[in-house]
Amino acid sequence: MSKVGIIANPASGKDIRRLVAHASVVSNRDKANLLRRIILGIDSTGVDEILIMPDYSGLGSLALAGLRQGKLQARVSMLDMPVKGTQDDSTAAAVLMREAGVDCLVTLGGDGTNRAVAKGDCTIPLIAVSTGTNNVFPVMVEATTAGLAAGIIARHIVPHDEVITTQKRLVLVEDGVDRDMALIDAVILDQRFVGAKAVWDLAAVREIVCTRAEPQSIGLSSIGGCVSAVSANDDFGLHLKLGNGGRRVRAPVLPGVIEEVSVEECATIAIGEEVTLMHLPGLIALDGEREAILTANHDIRIRCDRRGPRTVDIAATIRKAADSGFFISSNGHRRA
Repeated sequence: MSKVGIIANPASGKDIRRLVAHASVVSNRDKANLLRRIILGIDSTGVDEILIMPDYSGLGSLALAGLRQGKLQARVSMLDMPVKGTQDDSTAAAVLMREAGVDCLVTLGGDGTNRAVAKGDCTIPLIAVSTGTNNVFPVMVEATTAGLAAGIIARHIVPHDEVITTQKRLVLVEDGVDRDMALIDAVILDQRFVGAKAVWDLAAVREIVCTRAEPQSIGLSSIGGCVSAVSANDDFGLHLKLGNGGRRVRAPVLPGVIEEVSVEECATIAIGEEVTLMHLPGLIALDGEREAILTANHDIRIRCDRRGPRTVDIAATIRKAADSGFFISSNGHRRA
């Protein structure tokens, strides 16, 4: 039985960066519409079951409104789980999706949403659709297309090893113990309180460690990209130290905001390598969200490895399915 899971974050795309920058807002009605198109795309491939994470805004129920009256072949249901209204919901849902035997997982959110999902599971093939603010990890894609690709993966229409890549991640290590993780960047701030989760004040940024650094991205990782670009496929990450007296670098750090910062040092980090964070005590932000105060009396390191989520190449998946004749009706791609 083929199954696709969907985790949609109603809070993505609504943080304080809408006030301090020029980011757009993705309303819950827009997200429900995206979700509806994803469901229809999945269903058209002949998948047997679709599982949706429940949330405090009822995105899944809103998306399904009007679709239950004979329009869907797949069995669609909401996960049986408590809703806290925090990122822990996404983490718990990912665990339940794995236990339910989901073959492919679709997320709607930003870097923070996908980090929360990855903390629950990194093994299910993932299609990450962008609806957040600083989106380096998820992709901008038509929702219908994302649903088609998810269904194709779930039904094993194309060889997984040809279209799925295991991504890098950053692991926060405290006194030799893995404590947390990030998919794109870990940032040390010269601050002593968490406050609003989102990071927008560059004056407080002291160190940046990132799995990828691309100048066309939006966010703090773009600073590294404007110095020494690192792609998702490169087998190394980047470690930046900011401060006075370094190279002056202009980068798109927020939507509509290009700022100049001083980069004192820039070095690559090999897969499996750990770097010691020097600017402590300080506040650490993971994938753009403040998480915890780190003190100087602990050994704090960041390890770069390739044990992150297994992401699906959407275009390659659909192209290979088309080449196999999957979309030709005579081949009968509906459920047997």
